[in-house]
Amino acid sequence: MSRTDGSAAPTGMIRGRRRVRLTPRGGAFLGFAGLALVTAYIAGWPELLVVACFAAAPPAVATVLASRERNELQLVRVISPRMLAARSVGVVRLLVRNRGSRATSAGQWWDRLPWQPGVSETRALNSLVADRTVELRYGLVPPQRGVVDVGPFVARFADPFGLMTLECEYGRLERVVVAPETVPLASGVVEIAADSGSARLFQHRALAGEHDVMTREYRSGDALRRVHWRSSARHGELMVREDERRSHASAVLLVETRAKRYPDVEGARTRHPFSRGFEWSLSMVASLRDHLAASGLAVHVVETAQPQLAEARSTADFTESLARAGLSFDDYRRPRWRTEPSHAGPAGGLGSAFAVLGVPDAELVGDLADSRALFDSAIAFVAHETPDASLATLRRAGWSVVRVADDDSVAEAWLRVGAHG
Repeated sequence: MSRTDGSAAPTGMIRGRRRVRLTPRGGAFLGFAGLALVTAYIAGWPELLVVACFAAAPPAVATVLASRERNELQLVRVISPRMLAARSVGVVRLLVRNRGSRATSAGQWWDRLPWQPGVSETRALNSLVADRTVELRYGLVPPQRGVVDVGPFVARFADPFGLMTLECEYGRLERVVVAPETVPLASGVVEIAADSGSARLFQHRALAGEHDVMTREYRSGDALRRVHWRSSARHGELMVREDERRSHASAVLLVETRAKRYPDVEGARTRHPFSRGFEWSLSMVASLRDHLAASGLAVHVVETAQPQLAEARSTADFTESLARAGLSFDDYRRPRWRTEPSHAGPAGGLGSAFAVLGVPDAELVGDLADSRALFDSAIAFVAHETPDASLATLRRAGWSVVRVADDDSVAEAWLRVGAHG
């Protein structure tokens, strides 16, 4: 992983393309010269040939002068932060030094960007005396996630008469990781056991004994493995272990990555299809991961197709993998809930489950329903187009299901979990 602290990256004097262009004024001179030349031949006025030569001479001289221009600039580009979230604001600082022996011409500058309009705002570049450094800066607001290259730096100089311009590229491309937009999620919407829950459980059992446990009445969605049969017989109704709920300091995040499960996918036949629903899903996954990790949970990520995402325990690696993730054309892969013993709680359960889906097919719905008993709580976010029958199946199995559209905010969808719990 590249630097994430915004440290300077010397991009040196590496020069790219040099382009000489006519200005509108230079084009007018050449246009007049061409008109005079044509008129001289058609009308038989040889005197106009002299006029044509005089009109063409200034642009020709300006082209030679511009081509011989040598501005030795050294560039250092500093991007802060190095890892951005989509639609967040970053700052690009450009340290431009004149390494030449004479002053540069005044001109204009911009930086090339990988999204529309393709360049930063064009700004004035003052003349630089020899060995002088100037700092330039601009705001960087990436519109969408991805791993992109910023640069090169472009300086444009004009001849004294404004007939020609010379555009020079300087510096290397700088790679920037743009993660999905991350939204703070409200606390208290879902009860989540923290790391200390396991310690409290073991302390309670050590002091009070294995059979002296706190119980409460059974609620829809509770895992049957949590039923405390002795208390149920004593109270005449199903009772579950209350302390078991606090024992699993872990969570599983399931994300749908198959292109065919997002109805709004564009460019399905291209190498890089796009779906607003998929972008929404990744934003929810990023937000959930941060929220759960801040609550002290070990987060395990599962995908419905060929794995693309890094382990959630490494923030930098996981964030970059979210930036690189794309819609998959692979077949369905049944979720592997248990990959390491560390993902299970002390009693062997898997804690909380969060499924961020598109329109789930019957096979995925069946697998989610069958696996519900593995988790203390289970919440699914599904696309608005999901059939009612699929929602009913998941809810009967004990899943809390929230329907979302791709224009819903992640924060609002999270708040709706409480209403569906």
